[in-house]
Amino acid sequence: MISVILTKYKRTHLFKEQLESIKNQSVDVDEILICDNSIDNKGVWERFDVAKKAKNEFVCIIDDDTIPGLLWIENCFSEFNKQEGLYGTRGMKFHSNKQYQGNYEEIGWCNPNKKTTQVDFVTHSWFFKKEWLDFFWRVNSVPHNYGEDMNLSFQLQKEGINTYVPLHPPTIKSLWGSTKGIDYGNDKNGLWTTNPDNFKSNMFKYFDKQINEGWKLINEPTLI
Repeated sequence: MISVILTKYKRTHLFKEQLESIKNQSVDVDEILICDNSIDNKGVWERFDVAKKAKNEFVCIIDDDTIPGLLWIENCFSEFNKQEGLYGTRGMKFHSNKQYQGNYEEIGWCNPNKKTTQVDFVTHSWFFKKEWLDFFWRVNSVPHNYGEDMNLSFQLQKEGINTYVPLHPPTIKSLWGSTKGIDYGNDKNGLWTTNPDNFKSNMFKYFDKQINEGWKLINEPTLI
């Protein structure tokens, strides 16, 4: 029913821990695919290409710094059955469409939410129907190491599909999408820490590009 796509990049020392987390999920994960960028970095979009090989109806793509709680996939699947959509670990909800930097609220493991919350896009992991990958690849150009997260939510929005962060109860980390985000996500191997100024600049430009192409944010005023 569910295929998981894991990424091997610079954090290969975390791979065993991540794999054990997936194998011990409360719901059956009967297929695990590996996007191995540890030798030849093909970029962050490559995970979504690997996901096309999945045999199951649902896929969950997970970053290499992300160790999900043992109820994480069950959490996503349960919420999906209540409301179809894209579900992820860390959500970004913008205050306006004017700019990226300093203009959003974070939701998820970094700011626990007691109920499922709609956001503009999600990072760290993505749970959705495999068939929706056709929408993801509806692009003219593909950046190397940024933008895949915003693109997925934007392309799904065109189909009337919203993006959510499922509940992250403050005291029940087994439901969280990332149990060690602070410890692992802020190390020297992160794309945003390797060359932070360049990464931020690219993200800001891609945000503007998506807005200019019609991406509608939750808090964007509706003209009447």
